[in-house]
Amino acid sequence: GSGIQHLALITNDIVNTLETSKSQNLEYLTPPPQTYYDMMKDRLPNVTEDVARLQKNAILVDGDHDGYLLQIFTKNVIGPIFYEIIQRKNHFGFGEGNFQALFDAIERDQQLRGYL
Repeated sequence: GSGIQHLALITNDIVNTLETSKSQNLEYLTPPPQTYYDMMKDRLPNVTEDVARLQKNAILVDGDHDGYLLQIFTKNVIGPIFYEIIQRKNHFGFGEGNFQALFDAIERDQQLRGYL
């Protein structure tokens, strides 16, 4: 519907911002499955951040051959409104590729566990 659904906050250091906000009791959405990060290097080979650190902090990554963005979403903080924390690395999209990447990762996880 109409109205504000979320507020996007840009940062130059998403991991530090995330760790600071967690110390202030800000809660984030459930992390994606392990397979999301396993598949990330093939999907986005130009990511320079430590994938283990991104995974530990449940940070999502999207981009293309020119650059990428790092993002994470909080749980609702004010009624239905949530925050998106985002760090851009020469990428100006909105994380659209994460929808497909998350779906593929969940599907791959289910295959590995014998559910598909």
